[in-house]
Amino acid sequence: MKVPDPYRSYPPGWRTFNTHAHVPGPGYLGLGASLAEVNRFAARYRAAKCFKGVEFEELTSGTKDGYTALIQTLLTFSAFEHLLRCIGLRMQDTQTLLSSEERDRALTNLRRLHGQREFFEALRQHLDPPYQRQVDVHLREEPCNPVYLAAAIRHAFAHGKLAATPIGAPENSSATVARFLCRVMTKIMDREFLHRVQALEE
Repeated sequence: MKVPDPYRSYPPGWRTFNTHAHVPGPGYLGLGASLAEVNRFAARYRAAKCFKGVEFEELTSGTKDGYTALIQTLLTFSAFEHLLRCIGLRMQDTQTLLSSEERDRALTNLRRLHGQREFFEALRQHLDPPYQRQVDVHLREEPCNPVYLAAAIRHAFAHGKLAATPIGAPENSSATVARFLCRVMTKIMDREFLHRVQALEE
């Protein structure tokens, strides 16, 4: 019987970090946080990675799927925020985490998702102006920051304003959009952490 990898659900390169980073300290990797803070990031990353779903009685499968994806967004964004603190980056500067080509490709794929326009139109009414501006730019099909779109979903859902099936949007649009943006954030986290670990190995 194969023994499960204990680091399977941690950020890529975590085995190396966990084994060696205490010697030079996280500052050697360009992380402006303590080891405790980096460990908090890893714990939240792992929670998001291991999350599979929630169970409800008497809800439709579409509503259940929507809530599952929105909770996944809460967990993923919590890890993402902790990584930003560890690397000393403000939310306003997160556009630097994707190249122009990556951003445009992500937005193109996002805009191809069924119901995404109706979803963001429904979401917009529940947002503060900074998030509304990014949603407006997205709806005009101009370059915007995908991280802000994910933050907008997290913000509205965490404050009890966004439902799993917003009125006027297709039933599965919340789940489809939220899962896509979770994948974008996870890709960023994986790359940002791994390239720092690889620098430690070198």
